[in-house]
Amino acid sequence: MTAPPPGLLALQDLEAAWGERRSMRGFRPEPVPRPELERMFSAAQRAPSWCNIQPWRVALTEPPVTGELAVALQAAARGGLPRAELPFPLDYPPPYRERRVACGVALYQAMGIARDDKAGRYDAYLRNYALFGAPHVAIVACDRRLGPYAYIDVGVWLGYVLTAAAALGIDTCPMASLAAYPEPLRQRLPIADTDVILFGLALGRADDAVDANQCRTSREPVAANVTFVPAGPPASPGVPGPPGSPEPPVR
Repeated sequence: MTAPPPGLLALQDLEAAWGERRSMRGFRPEPVPRPELERMFSAAQRAPSWCNIQPWRVALTEPPVTGELAVALQAAARGGLPRAELPFPLDYPPPYRERRVACGVALYQAMGIARDDKAGRYDAYLRNYALFGAPHVAIVACDRRLGPYAYIDVGVWLGYVLTAAAALGIDTCPMASLAAYPEPLRQRLPIADTDVILFGLALGRADDAVDANQCRTSREPVAANVTFVPAGPPASPGVPGPPGSPEPPVR
């Protein structure tokens, strides 16, 4: 049997971890041992960033602070309008709207909440701010003076965190919703005035009895996101080359 190319088995392991990982919306109360959390975040420090600036800034709670923060966030969500420091999208043009709707349908079906069940939907909304019962939440910020390219770096780092968490058996739920109410976060956590709050990340061990944790979302085929540009004579800007264009000679 031919040996696989170098790196193939490692990629298979990553694909298996990515395929099994999903956002959990119900956690058991016991905290994750700090050495495991430190190992997870230490692994994610290898994430690349522009000029190696490493712009992610993280405040990670442990019990009982997590519970106290959840109480404050729920009060804010019940009593005021969202005021995210980085504005949320107001419009989702195709195909993003369809993907967003499909995600919501899958989640509410898993929870058994009907479209016209306003009370059930509101309770589900508030569970975001109860942090889904997670023992830990990481509030992630970035120095606003660095601008949007640094936010891309933070997104890359988040992918590393989620991968490391999956490898360690730590369940997660990235949550942009927490950024909607920055006041209770700033009142209770060490977040610099120069930082903008981007999102939260609930961490712990999933509670298998929670219906929402059965939700699975699909992914588009790679062709929906990646366009391969074949070799051929250069086309004019905005004008595709003719079909069957010959490939350039090999020199």
